[in-house]
Amino acid sequence: MNRALVLAAALALAAAGRLAGQEPPPPPPRDTTRSDSLPADSARADSLRIAILLADSLHADSLRADSLAHADTSVIRDTTKTASSWRIRVQSAYRRTPHLGLDPFRYALVQHWGLVVAAGGSGVNNSLNASDIGALMLLGRRDSLRAENVIDALGLVPPGKGLLGLVQGGTTVHLGGPLGPRFNLGLTAGGRAYSSFRLDDNAVALLRDGNGSRQNFSLGTTGGAALATGEVGVHAVMRFGAIANDDPGLRVVLGVGARRLVPLAYARGGSTIANGGTIRLTGDSIAAHIAVQSQFSFESKDGPLSVQGSGAAADLLLRLELPRPGLAFEATLANLGTVYIQRVERRLATFDVATTTFREVKDSLDAAKFRVQDTTEITVTLPRVLRLAASAWVLPMLQLDASYTGAVSGDFTAPAIIEAGATLRLLRWLPLRVGIVRAGDYGNGFTAGFGIETRVLYLDVSGGFYGSAPKTATGGGARVEFGLFF
Repeated sequence: MNRALVLAAALALAAAGRLAGQEPPPPPPRDTTRSDSLPADSARADSLRIAILLADSLHADSLRADSLAHADTSVIRDTTKTASSWRIRVQSAYRRTPHLGLDPFRYALVQHWGLVVAAGGSGVNNSLNASDIGALMLLGRRDSLRAENVIDALGLVPPGKGLLGLVQGGTTVHLGGPLGPRFNLGLTAGGRAYSSFRLDDNAVALLRDGNGSRQNFSLGTTGGAALATGEVGVHAVMRFGAIANDDPGLRVVLGVGARRLVPLAYARGGSTIANGGTIRLTGDSIAAHIAVQSQFSFESKDGPLSVQGSGAAADLLLRLELPRPGLAFEATLANLGTVYIQRVERRLATFDVATTTFREVKDSLDAAKFRVQDTTEITVTLPRVLRLAASAWVLPMLQLDASYTGAVSGDFTAPAIIEAGATLRLLRWLPLRVGIVRAGDYGNGFTAGFGIETRVLYLDVSGGFYGSAPKTATGGGARVEFGLFF
């Protein structure tokens, strides 16, 4: 009975203190001079101690609840992995979806000091798929390639478009990192190569269609060119506005870069007569007036790996981010520059004939040899690339991207490319990417890739092809990036 009364009294005192917001009165001090200051038996003493501890615990819970009720919610952190925290933990540099084209600010945005090595390339045409090219290469290795095989292949070229082709690639070594929370600096070295060719439909029709439906042909815009350069550069990135990814508001990212170029090789060929000259085939005569010029650069005596000349290019970046909701809009203008090449040898071959016999045609072809015209200097305008991109997180682990890439001007221009893709992060550091692409006359394609994005290790592997399946693809590309951060 006494034990129950003591426990009830202790609970009542604790509850009263909790309601009043005050501590319950402490128990009276123990009188060590009296033998009855605690219950005589040990059971009663244990009951009293338990009651006092229980009262203290109830009062402590009351104080914690009161503190949380009046606390500043901005300092209370939810440690659970919500959609926003998953997104916020991915740094903004990794939110920029990589692509197979030129991206001079790809690594300068990473907010860790590190070393990155990357290499990639792409090639595409508008007519021959991988199976067709493989068959021609097999015949060539067996010394069985005949003129009729080439004519059959040209029969696959779509009427009215001609045969188009483009090959580009490059390697990059990057060293850089942040100099404070708002400024990044990156140093790069590497090389790039550009090449393109076009077989005009007027020339293709001569071999594909014959003179059954038409008698006049020409070379048209048939021609090709190639350029290889080495480069060193520096790129700087400045951030304004929000710093952390969980900060509200807008973040503005500005980038500027410059590259010093050294030409390594240059070649070009094409018709020198307006509209590609003339070729006329009738039932009993052949007439042709064609002139083709070739241009080649010579190696420098002082540097066997380069030709005489120099160049420069500039790159610009504007990126707007809303980090908390995961929205971003970006514009990049790259390759603003030219390459000046000295000691370019020009050669010319002409073909003039008007006859009714095939023997005279053969004799004229044998006499049509390239002869040196002169040595000159050439200025090549780099393909200036404009890329517009937007991205948004729509689910806790899913990001959607869309972009437009077009060549503003310059040589070796590629068609406008429209891309749409998705990045899935089942693990925050393991992005999985898929996408579709539309590239003008080169058709539709698909892209895919994966990456590893940790604090010290970075790896990205991506690739794609144009066509409905790899064997029927008319082109493709791949890129590999590997980095270590300090």
